[in-house]
Amino acid sequence: MLRQHNKNRVLPTTAAKHDPENAQAWAVIMTKILALRAQGKTMQQIGDMFGVGRDTVSRWISKEFGGEKTTFGDMLRYAKALNIPFEELVEKDHPAYISKYNRIVGEILQEFTQDSAMSITDIASASNLSKTEICAVFSGQAAATPEQLYKICSAIEVNASVVLKQAAKHIHTAI
Repeated sequence: MLRQHNKNRVLPTTAAKHDPENAQAWAVIMTKILALRAQGKTMQQIGDMFGVGRDTVSRWISKEFGGEKTTFGDMLRYAKALNIPFEELVEKDHPAYISKYNRIVGEILQEFTQDSAMSITDIASASNLSKTEICAVFSGQAAATPEQLYKICSAIEVNASVVLKQAAKHIHTAI
């Protein structure tokens, strides 16, 4: 006998609550997984490292799922398999944690710097920032603080709002 479908039935939904620390740890793990893929490791080989199937790794890479439902214990196990120190999983300044928007801001600042024909040393002298700070912002390894953004923009003679608007425009056109 066929079952009748109850149209009034409400299925429970459990949306995963966003956890920024979990997202940070997952981003670090995914960075390493993507690096392994780039080195030629198969999804099966990566899955074997973690004790999961090839299909699971495929879904992680395609961002179909992963991270939001991964338990802390599993993340620690994956980090151990990848030789990722615990501190790196929670480090806020890790490149994997820097938002796409902030990386684009760094790229745009670098383009304006090239247009200005100023060197990193020139900007460091004019802004009282270290060359290391400036390079970290330009390369996307660190998000520019408001103070750093202001000082860099002043040194290369560009309005900070122009940089931020271009970055926002780039994000919206990429979507």
